[in-house]
Amino acid sequence: MPTQLDNMMKSKNMVLAFGGAVTAAALWTIWGSDMFPAEQDPTGDPEGWSREDMRRWLAAVGVPGFGQRVVN
Repeated sequence: MPTQLDNMMKSKNMVLAFGGAVTAAALWTIWGSDMFPAEQDPTGDPEGWSREDMRRWLAAVGVPGFGQRVVN
């Protein structure tokens, strides 16, 4: 005689619910974290920085025209 647990394991709805939970967990893991983390601010000797490092540093310190909109 089948138990309620046996009947539940045969159910297609239970399989779909489990698949949905696994899919939701995977999407949360992928999209919940930072997919493209921001680069760190450049450190060290500025003579060795690339042009992008200089632009990122100027935007971080708030120099007008580098990453911020200039308002007249």
